[in-house]
Amino acid sequence: MTVRRRKPGTSSRNAGKHGMRHYFDSYPPRLLSVTEIPSWYSNNSFVRSGYRPVTQSVSRCVQSLAYLHNETVNIYTHLVPALVSLAASFFFHAFFLSNYPKAIWQDEVIFQIYLTTTIFCFGISSVYHTLVCHSEGYAIAWVRLDLIAIVFQIIGSVVSGLYMGFYCEPTLQKTYWVMIVVLGTFSGAVNVLTDLDSTKWRLLRLLTLVATGFSALAPIIHAATMFPYWQLDKQTGLRFYYAEGVAMVSGVYFYATHFPESRWPERFHIWGTSHQIFHCFVVIGAGLHFYGLLDAYHWNYHNARC
Repeated sequence: MTVRRRKPGTSSRNAGKHGMRHYFDSYPPRLLSVTEIPSWYSNNSFVRSGYRPVTQSVSRCVQSLAYLHNETVNIYTHLVPALVSLAASFFFHAFFLSNYPKAIWQDEVIFQIYLTTTIFCFGISSVYHTLVCHSEGYAIAWVRLDLIAIVFQIIGSVVSGLYMGFYCEPTLQKTYWVMIVVLGTFSGAVNVLTDLDSTKWRLLRLLTLVATGFSALAPIIHAATMFPYWQLDKQTGLRFYYAEGVAMVSGVYFYATHFPESRWPERFHIWGTSHQIFHCFVVIGAGLHFYGLLDAYHWNYHNARC
């Protein structure tokens, strides 16, 4: 998962050929420093080493899953949650029916929507981090897909939360669903259609993603005018969303500041970089959201208002 790229340099072609030679010299290949790779390859100059050579080969990118480099943790911190979410989506139907035999089909669909967007988001992120060493074209294409996947995850999170919050208010559900889909579509268009290497668009891309996520505050405030706070907390899982928000903001802090490698640029390359920490916080936030949905649905199911 990422939202920025560096401009390509003139050494891209030579670095690509240089990287290919290293793959044939040994396995695993010698990892490269930031000065040995094309500028499009690195989006964090504080990570000084641990780079795979440019492969121009999907199979060689996939082979890098078996050895340690500076994208390994980025890959697996989202690949494993994607696989866990995929397994959860397969087993969820039996779990749901056994615990909530009188549930309507739409209730389960909402959970499956969230699991699907989570699988898509984490899966695309792990593929991007795997294939970023292929070539500049692959890096650009997959980072765009990564940004779209982030938008889908935001939409899935807000849509599922709205379903629980306005469980007996279908008109409000649909109204706010339209809002988040429109905002998400706009955000996705901005991230896909603008120049990824242009500084003037970078802030707008980030702001659209943040605004899309924080648009969830509008229905929460609306619901707070309709229900007592204790009920709102129970029927929405609000306390879990607070924790989710803390996790997401914490992750964005590390992402934006490049801490700790910006403070100790020679120390953090393979383990403990800001992007890895960011990934972990995103996974924690996704888990909290899912648990919040389960908690809210359990209350709505056993305290029927409609």
